[in-house]
Amino acid sequence: MKEVLKESDIEKGIISGYKVGLNCYTPVTSYIKNLDISLRIILKVYDKMDLHPIIFGVTQELVRFSTMSNKRFIFYKKYNLSLESEEDFIKNEPNFLKSVTHHEDINYREELINNKMFVSTVIEHNEIGINIKVHNMAEEQLNQEFYIRNYLKLAMNYTNVMEYFNDHPEDPQGRSLGLALSIIILKEAGLRPDLMRMGKPGTKSYSRIEIPFNVDTYKSIRDRILNDESIVPFEKPNLIPAQFKEQFEARKRLLEGELTLHD
Repeated sequence: MKEVLKESDIEKGIISGYKVGLNCYTPVTSYIKNLDISLRIILKVYDKMDLHPIIFGVTQELVRFSTMSNKRFIFYKKYNLSLESEEDFIKNEPNFLKSVTHHEDINYREELINNKMFVSTVIEHNEIGINIKVHNMAEEQLNQEFYIRNYLKLAMNYTNVMEYFNDHPEDPQGRSLGLALSIIILKEAGLRPDLMRMGKPGTKSYSRIEIPFNVDTYKSIRDRILNDESIVPFEKPNLIPAQFKEQFEARKRLLEGELTLHD
């Protein structure tokens, strides 16, 4: 997971249409380097280098959001805490964020590795746009749905970062600011923050952002599913062998249910 990939190998795969997959426990230097290289090559191929700072920043924040969720699980488990209500979250979050900042009692990276709580980033691309999905592969996770719903609901209306601090007094240092900041940046860039989705279809959770190269004509994956259209470019039903058709249709139905977390 720490090896930096060769740019020539990445470029060959991207030009051939392959997805890019990156794993990490925390976004260490080698992961950030590989992500940066991969996005630069993809955007160079499609002549969209102007989008690099935005996509690079937003992807990092989606990854950090997932790794912070895993750290939160470790914190709650260590101190036998519960997360059954918003009141529990508000009471415990300041101590959790303090522990992440100071690393006094918990070696989070070591715990993440020991518990195989890693995050997988998959980047799909073609001339229409980029689809980035961040899978939290941890087998055990806290139920944070109410927190995520509330976080995104508030963040979608932000016009500046001070609004985040007004809504989150439990986080005076802005440790969890990144995702809200990404939404603001997407708005300012004329992109669509509503194309950011989070879900938890089973035991694992994920987040996703679609970056269209032409915002005016782009139709999101969710819109295509709800309109019973082919999910090209990121899914190609005609390439699904007949014997797997039923499983593919089941997956489409499941995806439709997953993509409603912050609606």
